[in-house]
Amino acid sequence: MNIKFDNDIILSMNLFSDVTSVIPRDCIHFGDKVLFVVNQGQAGLAIGRNGVKIKMLQDMLKKDVIIIEYSDDPVKLFENIIRPNKLISGYINVAGNAQDSRKIEASIEGKISNNKIKLIKMLMQRYFNIVSINIK
Repeated sequence: MNIKFDNDIILSMNLFSDVTSVIPRDCIHFGDKVLFVVNQGQAGLAIGRNGVKIKMLQDMLKKDVIIIEYSDDPVKLFENIIRPNKLISGYINVAGNAQDSRKIEASIEGKISNNKIKLIKMLMQRYFNIVSINIK
């Protein structure tokens, strides 16, 4: 993962770290939302009891805050992104050995908004170079 952060992202990450005591792996400004990616097991700590830390961050940033736990397994990361929807089945489909043909096939419970689909595509491309996502 070779991601460059601009000044706004670095400031947001520092604020997140100061408020939550969790160092984020990544931060993305996504319309009227700010997405923070944290290591596995740290989402609860970042959210705080009764969501108090998230509420504080939302007030400071004047945007909705989303926290997603990172995983080295693309299917597990996909599952983390789609929450609260549940993943019924998911797998990575690679045609031959070409990295540019990686795609994820998934069946989920419930419906996903277009914004969430855009977010899924952006994160899966960013971390795993997955070029196509097929959600059923």
